[in-house]
Amino acid sequence: MSRPTELRFEELDSAWSRVIATLSASRQRDKAKSNDRADLDVTLLTGFLGSGKTTILRHILEHPNGLKIAVVVNDVGGIEVDAHLVGEKTSGRISLANGCVCCALADDLSHQLETLARIGDCDVVIIEASGVADPISIAHTIHETNGCHLDGIVAVADPISLEEQFGNQHTALLLRRQLQAAHLVLVSKADLVNEHARQSASDLIAEAAPGSRILSLENGQIDVTVLCGAADRGVSLTNSDNFSNFEVVSTVISPAGPWDPRELGKVLEHSKHQLLRAKGWFDDEHGSRYHLEVVGRRWSIEQSNGGPFQALVLIGVNQADVDAAAVTLRAITKR
Repeated sequence: MSRPTELRFEELDSAWSRVIATLSASRQRDKAKSNDRADLDVTLLTGFLGSGKTTILRHILEHPNGLKIAVVVNDVGGIEVDAHLVGEKTSGRISLANGCVCCALADDLSHQLETLARIGDCDVVIIEASGVADPISIAHTIHETNGCHLDGIVAVADPISLEEQFGNQHTALLLRRQLQAAHLVLVSKADLVNEHARQSASDLIAEAAPGSRILSLENGQIDVTVLCGAADRGVSLTNSDNFSNFEVVSTVISPAGPWDPRELGKVLEHSKHQLLRAKGWFDDEHGSRYHLEVVGRRWSIEQSNGGPFQALVLIGVNQADVDAAAVTLRAITKR
């Protein structure tokens, strides 16, 4: 049931006041601390696990529109899957693994951004936050980093998983916070769903973050000029409410395989695993390498010529679920 219209309008009015104040303060800060050159623009790309951030980032790097783009990738788990996928497209990559750039690695992120700003060899920086990161905390780190300017927060939402994620008490709060923090929300994978599903996703986003600027994307295709500079064109409902970081656990299967891809597909289709995410590469019995992606109950297996290692990272809410999934996958090799 929707809340009363009057309350929604009050929320919007309060949100717009915060946005205007934030942008005004940011502009004043820019003028005060940088008279001789402009600060380095930093865009934060957020979104829950498996939402499609890496696909969008890879497209941007393939179509930079004349911009020199540096990338900071924050992976969850002991292997840097996303960093390797992005690394195929750019040499300007800084990876912060095994942690979250909004908490334990905040100082590291600030240091890396200051280095990029000082070198001055890139036009923009895009941070791909991990799927469980708090974007507001990361935004504060960017805002407080010398030589850098928060150019916008962009959230990516998966229309296939959105309703399930909102219905899960473990994921709903973080998902809502990611959407409300965003100046722009991108509905990914529009090519995989029909118009009704796209509209349903937009309705859910609008309910969670009233006034959001929402765009649907196919195959991660978006112009870099739309992605960057989002703060100047979109609303953000960021606030200072207390928020507990979303905790996940992960484990790595290494080496992964040898598995028959068809057998692995059957296991993923029929098992009752409780994984939020799994990703990486595995070999079959002939030494051919495959790329595996799991988002909730959905999965895909594709042959990979460039898989850098034979390992998978499994991510879940509790250790028992992750361990059970690992046991199930390892058992395939014994059949």
